[in-house]
Amino acid sequence: MKRTTVFIILILSLALSCKSSLSKTQLLADNNALKERIHQLETNESINLGTAVELKNMNVVYRGVSNPIYISKPNAVSFEASAPGLKKLDSLGNYVLSAGLGKTVEVIIHSKLKNGNTITEIKTLRIRDISPPYGTFNNLVCNPKCELKLKKEELTDAKIDAKINDFLHDMDFSVTSFKIKMPHYRTLEIDGNKMNVWANDLFTLLRPDDLVVIFDINVKIRGNSKYRLKGISPISIRIIE
Repeated sequence: MKRTTVFIILILSLALSCKSSLSKTQLLADNNALKERIHQLETNESINLGTAVELKNMNVVYRGVSNPIYISKPNAVSFEASAPGLKKLDSLGNYVLSAGLGKTVEVIIHSKLKNGNTITEIKTLRIRDISPPYGTFNNLVCNPKCELKLKKEELTDAKIDAKINDFLHDMDFSVTSFKIKMPHYRTLEIDGNKMNVWANDLFTLLRPDDLVVIFDINVKIRGNSKYRLKGISPISIRIIE
């Protein structure tokens, strides 16, 4: 930038020597105009930097959760950000974004620069669905290809829940209903997330090596009644002793 400025000043000197026949007023006007141009070049180089949109997930936001976003514009006097589902939390650049339909969402940032100029930038973020969680049985997790080995007494009053491993957001799941399939009995449907008296009575009739399958686990995210998680893995339990 310094070389550019020196080069412009040299041009100014040559221009002044060539225009010696011009009026003093005209020379002063040309000089002031050139100084203003130099000032704009120096100012633009330091402030016309791209807006930073920082996420924890590499430009990915998840549907069904409030995604924390930090937005900054270096050396801008002010800026405003807007997007579907975007909510401003404070004046420090902290936002949350609740993604809607589609595969991407555009965050539009209007900035006012120190030289008085205004610019508009668009940052495109990818939208992903939350991966289906695992069903849990009294906080025990087993993927769909394995079986929990439990005594039939351990099934009494058991609690069904859901969990996602290694997910960056803290999720608060709520199981609203599930089904149980046991040998020689019809499928039992249960509301809520805990075994009822009918299930507890049937558990007493189980024998060693019987397989109990808990499936059709319906899960919602607390605080977001509209978003429904799908594909919850079933829980298989092999009775021992």
